[in-house]
Amino acid sequence: MLFGKINPSGKLPISIERNIEDNPAYASFPKFDNQNTLAEMDYKDDLMLGYRGYEKKGIKPLYPFGYGLSYTTFGYSNIKVTPGVAVGNTPIKVSFDLTNTGKVGGSEVAQLYVGQQNPKVERPIKELKGYKKVFLKPGESKRVTIELNDRSLAYFDVKTNQWVVDADTFNLSLGGSSQDIRLNAKLVNSFRQELSTTTSNPLPRSALNSVLVEKPPVKTGGVFQQTVE
Repeated sequence: MLFGKINPSGKLPISIERNIEDNPAYASFPKFDNQNTLAEMDYKDDLMLGYRGYEKKGIKPLYPFGYGLSYTTFGYSNIKVTPGVAVGNTPIKVSFDLTNTGKVGGSEVAQLYVGQQNPKVERPIKELKGYKKVFLKPGESKRVTIELNDRSLAYFDVKTNQWVVDADTFNLSLGGSSQDIRLNAKLVNSFRQELSTTTSNPLPRSALNSVLVEKPPVKTGGVFQQTVE
């Protein structure tokens, strides 16, 4: 890797601050003079963890969430959202052209962020909702598609215990990191939606089997019955 025979393509799963005071969780750090005071910490970040907190405070970290090194460069162009208006359970396809503009083959992890324009509750400015890793030879271009769904636009309403999508316009931001945004588009949701967690996120049978508890047979009316819970 040091000599360029392998091109790195990893991306940071965290943000790295310039100064410790820039960290969104800094206010939660206790002032201590011994290790015992670290036993309790009151985190007040709520939804604004990591890159979401930097966005809210308008602070640019030294290395943002999604940042990575490469021996080549990539260009983004021609974004298209289909459909441009969210319709129930219809998949939302965000397509764009990705080009290796350098002289070395390499992989790019394109990242798609979503943010609501006029949220009724506190929401991050943008959240990562999709990504795709694509390998390109020097000068090569590919049409790339990242799919979203209604849950990609939703927030959890603690009053109704449901996932909700407000009637609003959503900003779609596409790029190589949370700070390196290359393309922008908009998506309209015309009607408020209340989503069912049962149908939108079903538990796979394999996972269900792992939590089922088998009970010993019980004789009822001369017939043995066995149940699981």
